[in-house]
Amino acid sequence: MTDRNATPWATIGTLLLAATLPALSGGIVNPVLPAIEAAFSSVPNAGVLAQLVSTLTGLIIAVFAPIIGVLVDRYGRKPVLIVSMIIYGIGPSSAYFLDSLYLILGTRVFLGIAVAGIMVSVTTLIADYFTGKRRETVMGWQGAMMPFGAAVAMVAGGVMADLNWRTVFLTYLVALLMVPLVVRFVDEPDVGATSDGTSLPALAELREILDELPLGFLAGVYLTMFIGMIGYNQINVEIPFYLQTVTSVGGTMTGIAIATVSLVAGLVSLNFDRIRERFSPIAIIAGIFAAAGIGFLVAGATERYWIIVVGIVIAGAGLILLTPTLNYWVAARVSEQYRGRALSGVTTTMFLGMFVSPIAAEPLIARLGTGQALLAIGVLGFAIMALFAIAAVRRRSAPDVTAATQSTD
Repeated sequence: MTDRNATPWATIGTLLLAATLPALSGGIVNPVLPAIEAAFSSVPNAGVLAQLVSTLTGLIIAVFAPIIGVLVDRYGRKPVLIVSMIIYGIGPSSAYFLDSLYLILGTRVFLGIAVAGIMVSVTTLIADYFTGKRRETVMGWQGAMMPFGAAVAMVAGGVMADLNWRTVFLTYLVALLMVPLVVRFVDEPDVGATSDGTSLPALAELREILDELPLGFLAGVYLTMFIGMIGYNQINVEIPFYLQTVTSVGGTMTGIAIATVSLVAGLVSLNFDRIRERFSPIAIIAGIFAAAGIGFLVAGATERYWIIVVGIVIAGAGLILLTPTLNYWVAARVSEQYRGRALSGVTTTMFLGMFVSPIAAEPLIARLGTGQALLAIGVLGFAIMALFAIAAVRRRSAPDVTAATQSTD
C-alpha cells in the first residue's frame, strides 16, 4: 500500500462529516417518538411501532453490515459510500410525506442499510489511507463524531419536536449535500482485489478468505464489542428512567445528563491517539471495562442526581473507546483486501449489542431493580477487565501485535 498519511485535510474533513451521519440517524428522531405515537394513536400497538422507528435501524445495520463489508472489498470503498449517502438522503426523508406508520417504518430499513454502508466504507477508507499514529489519530476523531453528533442531534430533534415532528425526517437530506464532497475529495485506495467483482465468490475463494482472516482474534473482538455495547446502551435506555424514578428530575435534567455523557465521551475519543501511544489495545480494553465497572457501581449505589451523572460519565467515557480501539486493532491485523469484511463485523456487533441491550437487561432489572442491576453490570465490567488485564500482563514481554504496522508521521 502506498503511504497515504499525507492525505489532504479536505479528504479527512469529508470522511469525518460522513461519520456524523450514523449518529444523526437515531438521535434526531428520538425526541419526536411521543409525537409520532400520538399522530398514529388509532393504529394498533402504536406505542411499540413508534419505538421501532428508532430501534429497527440498529437491527438492519447489524444484518447488512457484513454484506456491505463484502461489497466494499469487491466493488470499492468510494462507490459504496456514495450510494449509501444517496440512500440515506432519499429513503428516510420520504417519511415526511407518508401518512402510514407502517410505511414510515419501511423507510427505516433504507436508513439502516445506508448507515451500515457509511460506517463500514468510512472506517475502511480511514484504515486504507493511514498507518501508524496517523491512523490512531483519525480513528479517534471518527470515534468522537458519534457522541458529538448524538449530542447535536438530541438538541436539534428536541427543537424540531416543538415545531412539527415530520420536519425531523427532512434532516436526512443533508447527506445529499455531502455527496459532491465525496466525489471531489475522496479517492479510491489502491488495494489488492480478491476477484474480478463480477460474480459471487467461489468455494475456493471462500476458503482462501477464511485462511487469511485471523478468525479467533476476530471472534474475540466481535464478542468484546457486543458485550460493551450492551453496557453502553444502558446509559441511553435505562438511565433516563432510573434518574426520573430515584431523583424525580424532569426531562430537561435527564437530557442534560445524557448529553453530558456524549460530550465527555467525544472529548475522550479525540485523545485516542495519545492513549494508544502509551498502551497496547489489550491494556486499553482492560481500562475501558475498569471505567465501566467503576461508573456503573457509582451510578447504582446512589440516588443523588449529580453522583449518578458522574458515574455514567465515567462509564460512557470508557466504553466509547471500544470503537476506535477495536477498529484500529482489526485494521492492523487484517490485510487490505479483506479489511472491509473484517471491519464490518465490528459495526454489526456494535449495533446488535445496542439492539439487544434492553432485552438483555430486562430480566436482571425485573429481578433486582434498576439500581441493583447497575451494580451487577459494574461487577461484570470488573470481571471482564480482569480477563484483559491478565492477558495484557502475559503478553507484556511479547511484541505488540500492531507494532509491525505502525509508522511515524
